[in-house]
Amino acid sequence: MNYKIEVLDDCNVVFVRNKGKYGSNKNYEMMMKFKEWIKANNYWRYVETNGILGVALDDPKIVEEESCRYDLVLKIDEDVKINDFINSRSFVGGKYIVFAIPHTTKDVKDFYSNLPNILDNNRLKVKSEPILERYKEELGKDKCCEILIPVF
Repeated sequence: MNYKIEVLDDCNVVFVRNKGKYGSNKNYEMMMKFKEWIKANNYWRYVETNGILGVALDDPKIVEEESCRYDLVLKIDEDVKINDFINSRSFVGGKYIVFAIPHTTKDVKDFYSNLPNILDNNRLKVKSEPILERYKEELGKDKCCEILIPVF
């Protein structure tokens, strides 16, 4: 499987968070609400430039599913008013290998199922940090998402 290498810079981001099972409808609904907020506040140019990052912060093998945290993150280069929905924090960048895959539930699930083999076959040394999913397009047959794996 082909990949590219990308370095993400440290930056300030806005984010929204859900707690619960990864892949749930709540995460999808949170994405739709986040996109509405982005559009309503005229920040869509940041989605086009940087994409929205999905960050699974917890390992469901260690943390109970209902406590697993999933953040949607957007790099924004301006001050944003924080509220009950939108938060801000610093994002620590780093070196990533980036895989582009079709943005369907099946393809994303298949990618993660095959990830150990992909890493072994490419002799990649992975950092113990969250894997990122980057979305620049909507869900659909000919759309793609990118999976960013932190590496040394």
